[in-house]
Amino acid sequence: MNGLYVHVPFCKSKCYYCDFYSVTNSAEQADFSGLISQEVDFRENYLADKSVDTLYFGGGTPTLLSPEQLNDVLNKLKLTFRVDKQSEITIEANPDDLTSENLKAYKSMGFNRISIGTQSFFDEHLLMMNRRHTADQAKDSITMAHDLGFQNISIDLIYGIPGMTMDQWIANLEIAVKLPANHVSAYHLSIEPGTKFGRLKRAGKLFEISDDDSVDQYKLLREIMLANGFEHYEISNFAKPGYYSRHNSKYWNGEAYLGLGPSAHSFNGHQRHWNPASLKKYINDVKDKRIPKGEIINALTKRNEYVMTHLRTSKGIDGHDFQALFGESEWLGFLAMAEKYFINGQLKQYNNRVWFDCEAWFYSDGILSDLFIVQ
Repeated sequence: MNGLYVHVPFCKSKCYYCDFYSVTNSAEQADFSGLISQEVDFRENYLADKSVDTLYFGGGTPTLLSPEQLNDVLNKLKLTFRVDKQSEITIEANPDDLTSENLKAYKSMGFNRISIGTQSFFDEHLLMMNRRHTADQAKDSITMAHDLGFQNISIDLIYGIPGMTMDQWIANLEIAVKLPANHVSAYHLSIEPGTKFGRLKRAGKLFEISDDDSVDQYKLLREIMLANGFEHYEISNFAKPGYYSRHNSKYWNGEAYLGLGPSAHSFNGHQRHWNPASLKKYINDVKDKRIPKGEIINALTKRNEYVMTHLRTSKGIDGHDFQALFGESEWLGFLAMAEKYFINGQLKQYNNRVWFDCEAWFYSDGILSDLFIVQ
């Protein structure tokens, strides 16, 4: 089945590391549910099969929309698409936005998974990153969501934070595994050019941690998560059995999804489209019923993307599936390109399956680029 993604671009403030599209203090927030409804009306046929089993509200901060707005969007999606009764329906949230009242409202309208942007359980890190919540708010929001009926809770953590000690990283992880969350997304801090951190780095006021410390923090992440019953199923994602993110898995498995809202991307198996990363341009496109920019995915791009996305997961690449899609000669060519990584142990091969060694995952970007065919 397909997935639906709704990008809600509004934030109260901008985190210093964030390069996702978002806006603050926008007057358009009050009309946003109507804009999504209008976009659905002229893009509903993007997916040939309207069957859907995952819906994901990301951002930005989706919980800045009122429960009524969120419910309006959900109802529109359910009326337009064939939403499976067992669908995974996720909402992202910041800890300081969660109250017992809105959590009950989210649950009652059909959200059954919540992803809480924790990032750290140390106030000094949160302040440094310009997060709005405190460590206590983060812990309390996770517990409250569980107590009010959310059985599927994901939290985000960031490592590689300048100044964070190994003891603090261990403490972050030990707190996380004791809380009632069954999914953890852990990302190494990336300092992007257009962010506040990027500007501080250019000015010589912020320095990235050493490669050795990054690797050590990654190893500790794996060690502690696996010791506490989590499975490392994707480069940055850990879950208790049965709690993999079904929606995000669509991206890694090459399944179809429709993205709604500014900057959202869509993929239907042979085409990719992307909405403008501008609220003003997005509004104009919706009013004019203008299909967003896109591209046809040719065979070479499809092959490279298959390698990239599938090797991000613990399942890796199934040789039978690869050959069914691209042919035996392409499979033999891929194995030849990967040979040096089989020899040094960074890639594993067994029973017609190829996957990353767990420690080599940290260096995967460089290895993956070496497995692409460039013409």
